[in-house]
Amino acid sequence: FFYDGQKMRPTPFGQTIAGIVPEMVMRLRALSRMRAKTDLGSLNRRFTVIASDYVAAVCLSIISKQLSVVAPDVSLAVVPFSEDSMDRFNRGKIDFMIGPSFWSAEGFNRAALFEEEFRCVVCKTNPLSKTGMTLEGFLNAPHVVTNFFVGDGKSHFENWLHEQNITIKIAASLPSFVVLPHYISGTANISTIHKRLLNQIEHLEDLVHLEPPFEIPNLTEYLIWREHQEFDVEAILIREFIMEVGRHV
Repeated sequence: FFYDGQKMRPTPFGQTIAGIVPEMVMRLRALSRMRAKTDLGSLNRRFTVIASDYVAAVCLSIISKQLSVVAPDVSLAVVPFSEDSMDRFNRGKIDFMIGPSFWSAEGFNRAALFEEEFRCVVCKTNPLSKTGMTLEGFLNAPHVVTNFFVGDGKSHFENWLHEQNITIKIAASLPSFVVLPHYISGTANISTIHKRLLNQIEHLEDLVHLEPPFEIPNLTEYLIWREHQEFDVEAILIREFIMEVGRHV
């Protein structure tokens, strides 16, 4: 840097290396964690994962329980999708991300973790609960959807609707999958949710779930990580554990 009489400015050389320094720092951080040999049970470390509340509920909760047995000194910190968390992931401050393929980018590695189907949830007072979900009923009803307010905010389902040129009326947009059904009770609203979330709403006796009126492509959730992690033996061990548990969710 040099002082131009008003403020500090980067030199031409500084501008040249600015793009590669963050990546070098991430690699050096990973190298500092290299061990000749280690095992999962000996780890003492916190790993941070970006994930939706849906993934936290149906997948990471199971992984955390199993880690408490096989690696009691490992903790998981789950953070939501946000501009800040994505920036921290890009800078190597967050270890993993779990999400659909559209969250991945150049320089990211990914592996399929599990697949998911969809179901429509309506209130028992909704006539569709008696007739079944029809295409006309689906298109005419108000919908409760998710919006994470990162990028375009859309989930896998909303992105698919857009690709099919299907327009729906939005009654509410929420930054959470788990609370969607709570916006259905006593209304004509529809929410299209992940099938595994049905277990989370069993206590809501005024709701029923129906088959969608068309075939929605299954969602694939991916475990995503940065390339520098290939030097981090501990992160590799946790990654392999997450993949193994995730396959049986």
